[in-house]
Amino acid sequence: MTNILFYGDSNTWGFDPSTGGRYPLENRWTTICADILGGGYHCVAAGLNGRMTAFDDPVKGCRNGLEGLDYELQTHKPLDLLVIMLGTNDLKYTDAEGSATGMQALLRKALSANERFHLSYPVFPEETRILLISPVLITGTVNDNAACNEAEESKQLGCLYGKLARECGIWFLDAANVTGPSVTDGVHLSPEGHGAIAMAVAEKIREIFEEVR
Repeated sequence: MTNILFYGDSNTWGFDPSTGGRYPLENRWTTICADILGGGYHCVAAGLNGRMTAFDDPVKGCRNGLEGLDYELQTHKPLDLLVIMLGTNDLKYTDAEGSATGMQALLRKALSANERFHLSYPVFPEETRILLISPVLITGTVNDNAACNEAEESKQLGCLYGKLARECGIWFLDAANVTGPSVTDGVHLSPEGHGAIAMAVAEKIREIFEEVR
C-alpha cells in the first residue's frame, strides 16, 4: 500500500467559501485524488485553516506549519510521499520571498525527518519523496488594498517554490497553472477547482511512482 500524506491549509481541509463550513468529504480534492488513484493508495488529508509555512498567527494558535509537521509525520508514518501545499496564509504577514524562506525551512525539516528520528521507525522507509505544490493565486480587488497586495505577491510563489523544489531535488506542481480560486472570495477553491487540483495531483503522483520504479 502506497501511503501519502497531504499537508496543507484550508484548501486541503476543504473550506467552503459559500457557507463558511466544510465541503462534504467526497467533494474535497484530497478525497477525489485518492479515488482517481484507486486501490493500492492510502491518502491522509492533514489540512488546517490558516496554516502557514513557518510563521505564528498573532491571533490564532497552532497555525505554524513548521511546528506542526513532525506531529503529522510521526502520526501517519511510514510514508511513501509527502505532499505540501502551503503559502497563501503567509501573505497576510509577509511577502512572497518571506513565504519562500518559510517553505525552505519546512522542506529542510521534512527532508531531515529520518535523520532526526533515527531512534524510531523511519518516516520514509524507502526514500524521502516530497511533492511541493505552489497554491492557486489570490484574486485581489481594487477596493481592498491588502487583498491587492496579497494577490500580487501570490503571483511570485510559483517561480520561487519551483526554484526551491529544484534546489531540494523534490517534485513540483504549480496549482496556479491548473485552476484559480472561487469567485466567492478569491482565495478558496470552488467544487470545480477541487476537481481540477485532484486530477493534476493524481497525475503527478502517478508520474512520481513511475519514475522510481
